[in-house]
Amino acid sequence: MALVELIYDKEKYREKIKRTLAAEIETIFKINGELLGGGCLKPEGGVYGDDCDLYGFFEEILTLLPYLLSEGKYYRFSKNSQNFNLKEVKSWIDINNVKNPNLVCWMTLHFQFNTHIFELDKDKEELIIHYYNDPLSYTDCEEYKNKDSGIVRVPLKEFTKEIVKLAKDYLELVKNSEIPEEYDWRDDLQEYIKDVKKYYKERYGEEL
Repeated sequence: MALVELIYDKEKYREKIKRTLAAEIETIFKINGELLGGGCLKPEGGVYGDDCDLYGFFEEILTLLPYLLSEGKYYRFSKNSQNFNLKEVKSWIDINNVKNPNLVCWMTLHFQFNTHIFELDKDKEELIIHYYNDPLSYTDCEEYKNKDSGIVRVPLKEFTKEIVKLAKDYLELVKNSEIPEEYDWRDDLQEYIKDVKKYYKERYGEEL
């Protein structure tokens, strides 16, 4: 089982992005086997993808990682992702467990009804992901009941490697696509990947 799984219909996505790179596609997103994006219903045949703007997904997560790797020094990271009150989400996150409130970031990863809060545990070099996955709030699959919210802990170093690999695969998928110029931001993702690599090297002393 891969640490991070991002599953979507690549051929269908190629068709969708002929109009805009911000096209949504049914996507399954898992970390350590936990379902953070997508749902599960028996009439649907089990686990199914939820609508996700994949460009937005990578834009958010590729700017989050250098921010956390640099412990807040990264200049491109949107401060809007920090401008939220932890007390507003206390119904599904134990705010008493947040160790580094200055390195906590909120984002949807472009799953419309979901929330992900990323926290850096500097002592353990771990990324703590507090999540709320709305489609699992009405699942009829026994294995996913009461799993619409939870916490996943992963090594920051390995998670970064997995995300960069997925981002490169994504760019390879779309590199020959004809996308309207005003909706083509592929070069931006290349720059974000460079930033991740820069701060990864600064933190771990090795190339990514």
